[in-house]
Parts: sequence; C-alpha cells; structure tokens
Amino acid sequence: MKTYTHLVFDIDGTIIDSARINMLSLQETVRELRGEVMPLEDLYFSFGIPGIRAMEILGFSQPAEALKVWIRNYTAYSERLGMPLFPGMREILEQLRKRGASLGIITSKLREEYDDHFGKQGLLELFPCVVTASDTPKGKPYPDPMLEYLKRSGAAPEEVLYFGDTAYDMDCARAAGVDHALVLWGCLNPEGIEATYRLEQVEDVLQFAGQTAQRHSGS
Repeated sequence: MKTYTHLVFDIDGTIIDSARINMLSLQETVRELRGEVMPLEDLYFSFGIPGIRAMEILGFSQPAEALKVWIRNYTAYSERLGMPLFPGMREILEQLRKRGASLGIITSKLREEYDDHFGKQGLLELFPCVVTASDTPKGKPYPDPMLEYLKRSGAAPEEVLYFGDTAYDMDCARAAGVDHALVLWGCLNPEGIEATYRLEQVEDVLQFAGQTAQRHSGS
C-alpha cells in the first residue's frame, strides 16, 4: 500500500477544465498584438509553463506586456464562458481533507491569478500551502516549485504526490524526487509522458489517501 500525507495539485487541466479558455484567450492575444490567427493546436505548448515563458516562446518583444493582455483576455473569456471544475472535483477535494490529507497547489499561474480564479471558485481555504509562478525564479519543468513546496510545508519528498496534466508537471516532481500522477481527464497528449501513476478518472485520486495505489512506469 502506498499512500501520501501531502496531495499536491496543478490547476489548469487538473482541477479546472480550462483548456478551451486558455487556448481561445491566447489565440485572441496573438491576433490582437500581431494580427495573426494561429491554429489552436500550435498553442498547446503553453500548457504547464509560466505565462511569461509562453510569451517569450511566441517571440513577443515585450513578453511582460503581452502577458498582461493574455490575462485580460483570459479573464474576459472565463467570465463569458465560465471556468468549470472537472465533474466531481470539488467533492473529491473535500473528501480528501476529511480523510486528513494535506492539500497543496503548485501552479504556473501568477499569485494574483491564483487568488482571483480560486477565490471565485471558493476553493482557497482547501489549500494551506500554495506555490505560484510568483514564488520561485524558475517554474516547471524545473524542480524549484516543488522544492519550495517541500520547504514551506515541511514535508519529505516521499510523503508527497503531485497531480498534473502535462510533461512539465511530471518533470518538476520527478526532478525533486517526488512521485507524480498524470491525470488523463485533462491531458491533451499523454503519449510518451512518464509518470509514477496514470489516473483515468477524478475519483481515482481518493485511493492515495488511504487505499492501495497501482504504480505505473513508462508511457
């Protein structure tokens, strides 16, 4: 039996079903700033990395200013289209807390984005330890965010399991010596992503707070 006292989550594509809003708002940002309509599939690279890094990869001369436009567009799309949790996610998180699990967040969102988005969902109180892109010099896939979580929470690496939907999430945890679960309900392209576990359904998260977990290696 392998269970964990600290269950740590990515946000986009893991807790929040935000793929469509992310892509549409980024596409709108590129169109607004460059007059170019990029296919959505060409923007998938932005999942799991800090927004400022995505702006740099897209070649904007002032990535910080471009990021502000993306955040503005993201907010507008989320207000218009909604930003739903994956079905059953809220109930699962509440059950994990009742079982005594310590819940955490490691996200590529800035601190103000996290406070805004999770505040609207009423989830802030569920996560006592949160690491955002504002908190470390390097973000995912580097180990810095997870190492910061370990420092703040006082947890040992073997006590922590990180849930995410991208290779960046898995690489971050692995580099810090932490087990990692790829969530297939939000992963756009799981082929070739190595993970300690692969989870098909949101309910699968519960097994790590008191039941036997089946390990998975390779792709």
